[in-house]
Amino acid sequence: MRRAIVRLIAVREARDQLRDRRTMFLILGLPVLMYPLFVGVGIVFVSMLKGKQLVVGVVGAEHLPQPGRPGPHPFPPLFAGDRFVDAYATPDLPDDPEAAAGRLTVTRLDPAPDAALNELLSSREVDVVVVVEPGLAERLERGERPVVRVMGREGEENSKLAVRRVMGVLRKWAAGVKTARFARAGLPADFDTPVDLRDPQSDKPVDKKLADELRDVLVKVIPLLLTMWVLTGAIYPAIDMTAGEKERGTMETLLISPAERTEIVAGKFLAVSALAFGTAVWNVMLMVLAVGVAQVLFPYPLLSMAGLAGCVVAALPVALLLAAGCITLGVFARSTKEGNYYMVPMFFLVLPLAYWSMAPGIELDAQMSWVPVTNALLVQQRLLSVRPDPFPWQHVPAVVVSMSACIGLALWAAVVQFRREAVLFREAEQGRAKFSLFGRRAAKGEG
Repeated sequence: MRRAIVRLIAVREARDQLRDRRTMFLILGLPVLMYPLFVGVGIVFVSMLKGKQLVVGVVGAEHLPQPGRPGPHPFPPLFAGDRFVDAYATPDLPDDPEAAAGRLTVTRLDPAPDAALNELLSSREVDVVVVVEPGLAERLERGERPVVRVMGREGEENSKLAVRRVMGVLRKWAAGVKTARFARAGLPADFDTPVDLRDPQSDKPVDKKLADELRDVLVKVIPLLLTMWVLTGAIYPAIDMTAGEKERGTMETLLISPAERTEIVAGKFLAVSALAFGTAVWNVMLMVLAVGVAQVLFPYPLLSMAGLAGCVVAALPVALLLAAGCITLGVFARSTKEGNYYMVPMFFLVLPLAYWSMAPGIELDAQMSWVPVTNALLVQQRLLSVRPDPFPWQHVPAVVVSMSACIGLALWAAVVQFRREAVLFREAEQGRAKFSLFGRRAAKGEG
């Protein structure tokens, strides 16, 4: 293989793509538009979640402990007028952000059978119903265990959100009732906690907890986004360099040149790989800018910037593999429209492997290091995370071998297709059926 010929083809193909405004928009312009859109949608989602009005219907509110009861250690009231007591309605920082969403509006309901209450829920007059057992305050005074029921709509998101929100309020109120009962018995508030369990998260400040949660999300999402952008940066140039050249009639000119088929494949492969990898680099630059803006709000590190640079390097084998696969599929197509159809298997193959890396508990180990694409994303996740344990370098050779084998196999398939005249000149076939990835097509005139 002559490197000068390969370099000449690669430079020529890359130059043609850089002159194509549509390709440049997909590689450079679309990410610039998408990231602010993602941020804007996230802000709108959070604001809508916080501003959502959740109507809580309460049956039997008069049976709850009332404020102003004389005597020592009274049971705490749940309501202050027509709203929950602020101490209970103000959510703590939960593991589930939706459990703190929505503003609760309380409405008093008359006692009614469950069927009538379910009818109110079905008609969306209320989102959740709290049913207080009659004589609850008196039963608490006697040391009994009364019941408070919560009812919601089945399979409806607003009602589920309201149920989670109200259950958080009721749990905090029940903890206050328990504290009062212990105080009446002359017991300390932590009497029912015989062992003091120290949660490593409990001593962290709120900003640190938020930064940790955001970092865990970014560590998994950034490699997935990079892979999707790399796939986008590889698909359209690969289609244009294969099916597009057939459609324009320039493939024949290239094939009658002194370049060998292997050199042609290598040149196109390098050009597509460079564009796909350039897409990854450009997206990482945008991510650095976005993380830098978010870092201003947190005094704790969200990501390892050195790891982010290493993440770019780890994206290179993914770009090489996707470039080789796209060229192999693109050469089957007779037109760019058909080439777009042929790229569907790339998504079916890449997306499950990429999502696999985001599964809980999945890490780079002796088994996962042999799974192509997934192993590269796990390397990126490990590079991005801020962790005290050492990087698992012992698994990197398996990642390199696995990805190299897949890249070599895809390139071999591309070379085989470029050597088949029936594939390269399918439009010239007359009088017999033509081969297609989706089956055999009848020739024109066959009936």
